[in-house]
Amino acid sequence: MPHEALVYEIRRFNRFYTGLVGLLDETLMQSPHTLAEARVLFELDRRRRTAGRKAGFLARMFDLDLAPVASELAGELHLAPAYLLRVLRKITAIGLAEMRDGPQNGPPVLSLTARGKAALLDLEAATNRDLARLTAKLEDHEAAELSDALNRVTRLLATATM
Repeated sequence: MPHEALVYEIRRFNRFYTGLVGLLDETLMQSPHTLAEARVLFELDRRRRTAGRKAGFLARMFDLDLAPVASELAGELHLAPAYLLRVLRKITAIGLAEMRDGPQNGPPVLSLTARGKAALLDLEAATNRDLARLTAKLEDHEAAELSDALNRVTRLLATATM
């Protein structure tokens, strides 16, 4: 298959899937959070993020202590660090994440608050519910075929980017 045709097919599928699951909506799963915010909540829940050395008063006032975390996450998620810093500022301002003292007087870490964990659980439940609804009419063999196709796409694209 010519490269241009493959690019067209991938873009066609992306348009189909993003429309199907509503990823182009301003918020995700009728929640107050965008897709980027939801992904950051997921990443913070998966692993606490070290912020580097303890920031001074002014750095904390202007959320500059979040910059090292934003830089690290931006690299992992392939997003602009400035954009990710804005996302981190928002989720900390609304109480979903906070800077805490690191273990044994180590560097501070950014982690989810109880409200942040609850918001993530709500997002995950809504996503699981919507995806279950989306696939409910598939026969067992169709569900297995879809699962195999998703695993194959993941494997092919992962090896192509190495």
